[in-house]
Amino acid sequence: MEIFSKIKYFRVALLLSLIPLFSVSCTKQERSEIIINEIESETTHTQSTPDAYSEYRYVINRRSGKVHTYNHGIEIIENPDNILKTNEKLEKILEDEKYDICLTCYAGLDLNLKKYKKKTNDSKTNKQIDEEIALIEKYMRLYEFGQLDTETQKFLICIFEVGNWYVNNVYTQLGGQKSALEINSIAADNASENAYKRWRDYLDKEYYSKYELRTEKRILPVVYDGKDSTDMVTYRCDLFKNAGYGKGDNIYSKSGMQTLKNAEGEEIDREWKNYCVVDDSSKFAAAVYYHYINKEILKDQKSENKTAYDIDLWGTNSEKYLTNNRFTNKLLRTQKFELHTWDDIKNNNQTNVDQINEFRLKIGDLLCRKGNVEFYIGNNKVVSWGRVHKTHTLNKSYYISNNGMISSDLEDKNKPYTTIISFEGGKHGKQ
Repeated sequence: MEIFSKIKYFRVALLLSLIPLFSVSCTKQERSEIIINEIESETTHTQSTPDAYSEYRYVINRRSGKVHTYNHGIEIIENPDNILKTNEKLEKILEDEKYDICLTCYAGLDLNLKKYKKKTNDSKTNKQIDEEIALIEKYMRLYEFGQLDTETQKFLICIFEVGNWYVNNVYTQLGGQKSALEINSIAADNASENAYKRWRDYLDKEYYSKYELRTEKRILPVVYDGKDSTDMVTYRCDLFKNAGYGKGDNIYSKSGMQTLKNAEGEEIDREWKNYCVVDDSSKFAAAVYYHYINKEILKDQKSENKTAYDIDLWGTNSEKYLTNNRFTNKLLRTQKFELHTWDDIKNNNQTNVDQINEFRLKIGDLLCRKGNVEFYIGNNKVVSWGRVHKTHTLNKSYYISNNGMISSDLEDKNKPYTTIISFEGGKHGKQ
């Protein structure tokens, strides 16, 4: 019997409004200037002039939105209806967000995307590289990714891999105290198809085979604070398990495995603590840093040492990101990150809002405030898990106030972000 067939929650529409004050994200004008500089550089543009037999510089594939050099586009686009010939300047073409460069000819540009592919090709199969490129395209344009230095690209890949895992597997946001009926409604309405399937499989293959299922029961495994259940759900993360990261120490049993219980006190399962992630924005960010440090900083270490300096995937809350402390010092220890409080930012800019209005977020920045953290990846896009969603990014713009950076998103309720943890592993530009 289908127990959830007739019950739905009301959906809440997400309203995004642009606030016409000091923008801290990259504007179209600034993006155009970057592209113009790229094109005018003699070392980066290899084919910007019209072909000898044509008046056109570029061909755009109407179906895919990819921009090609004229010769390459004419050669590979089979359907004439998909061919759009243009002599428009590339910076004007790429102002339209639906267009991106071809991954083969790069629209004649020499970008770090080539170097990234070549570097990864030494250790990965063509299939793995294709999967990684497809992952990048879920989050940002290849042009923007190609502009970044290799170290920043590596960090972004870690954000994308963890983000992709959450989108495809996590169907709650602080859902530990919610009933089975509530979870089903949330998952059906807001989660991705894959995540909703995981929920149904959990019911059919894991929970229902052991316990009686009632719609009002709280059945998901949750993080416990001492003897009390919290509202945070734990999920087995095969991304970390398959990568062979350390299993992690545990205070609950000599074997090092955590007993997983739901909020009703039922023992659901047992799992290594570091093979689980949690449905919360601060835990999402902790998982990203955990993944990056293990994958890139500790890549030559033994498996048992790959615990990202013992970053806590279950207990790191949003307040841990706001100051120098044991948690943030683990990030600073890598020499890849810097922590900037809003007071520091103001002091470095003479404490005047009018003088800090040129402050710009950088790709890879983590914006932090009490209650929420999120990664900024450019073009008014963030990656986080502050809500259940089936899209890989959320659209947000920010403006500067005396107290911090304020998002245009209504769910943020004008609460300022007061700390930024920036990725400084490489310069944000060409090397």
